[in-house]
Amino acid sequence: DVYKRQALYFTIALLGVHAQIAQALLAREGLVAFYGNELSLGAFYGGWLWWLALGSLLAVRWRARPWVTQPLPLLRALVLALPLLLLGQMLLLRGVRLLLDVSPSEFIPLGQMVLALLLATLPSGLALGLAFPVACRALRPAPSADADLRGSVAGVSYLYVFDALGALLGGLLFTFVLVEWVGPWRSLGLTALLLALCSLLLGGSRGGRWWAGLLASCGLLLAASPAGGWFGTQMEDLRFASLQPGLELETALETRDGHLALGRTGSQFSLVENGRIGESFPDPQGVQQDAAYVFTQAPDAERLLLFGGLSGGLVAELLRYPLQRLDLVLQDRLAFERLRPWLEPASQEALEDPRLHLYFGDGRRYVNELPDLSLIH
Repeated sequence: DVYKRQALYFTIALLGVHAQIAQALLAREGLVAFYGNELSLGAFYGGWLWWLALGSLLAVRWRARPWVTQPLPLLRALVLALPLLLLGQMLLLRGVRLLLDVSPSEFIPLGQMVLALLLATLPSGLALGLAFPVACRALRPAPSADADLRGSVAGVSYLYVFDALGALLGGLLFTFVLVEWVGPWRSLGLTALLLALCSLLLGGSRGGRWWAGLLASCGLLLAASPAGGWFGTQMEDLRFASLQPGLELETALETRDGHLALGRTGSQFSLVENGRIGESFPDPQGVQQDAAYVFTQAPDAERLLLFGGLSGGLVAELLRYPLQRLDLVLQDRLAFERLRPWLEPASQEALEDPRLHLYFGDGRRYVNELPDLSLIH
């Protein structure tokens, strides 16, 4: 009937949203766990697509089984299980070094990384792979006349459309809203709430509605209450302690470009990017050497374009040289504002220097729009 079709279209659209958010969350968790190794992205998407294909193949292979010929109970169960599966996968990736017995000072070997990501992508990938053909089967619960068959084919084509639209919406929503302003755990709570409501639209027994209500309550608690923020803070502390046991976490944030954390040991600060230390400060001798190296490339440089280097103190050191202008390109304004209170006094003063010009955005685009410079570093 019309209501069932609309409920199925809405379900598939939400599954597309969830799939994109789950992919983004798990890929980012993998990058942090494997210290920014980009090979982990290839292993992740390879595993994800493999389990999607296998799930769809199993649904076709078992098409005569009762749980496929009567697909709505299975579809409701998959919808309710997906947030819990995603929660387990995120926790698995956060504890992968402990499970593989790899110390924080080591890179996880390639073979173990591929195997870990293959297993980590199994639950959601297999469930989503099953869900789509099961939803297609729900549009035509029993063999029927040719006219009904044509209607079923048209309905399946609409499922593809709604799945694609949901995936597009999920990608946009995560990139421009959730990743920076909501965070991973509240995003998980939001998807749990939406999928629970979706399960209620699909109907079902009283017990199924009870489980959907419980999942919706947990999702709402995680997404919109102080308990969600507390849970996210605790999980961030635990992950940082497992990756950088010698540092005390000062602050952490998620940006569109990855995960960023600031750790401290004594008076020394370290900027941790995707699980790996990128730079530490203060380091006056190292910064002096770097600045001297820069100017040996062009001793008479008057204008300098610099990508990064503010937190480490390089900008402040370069401004001690007779420059007329220093253009500093930083990729993320949110990260700059979050880390600004921890900058050294010399870097704080450098931000007030009229020769320093700050720009936020993609460095390659900025270079393409500039006239010739004396020196680029």
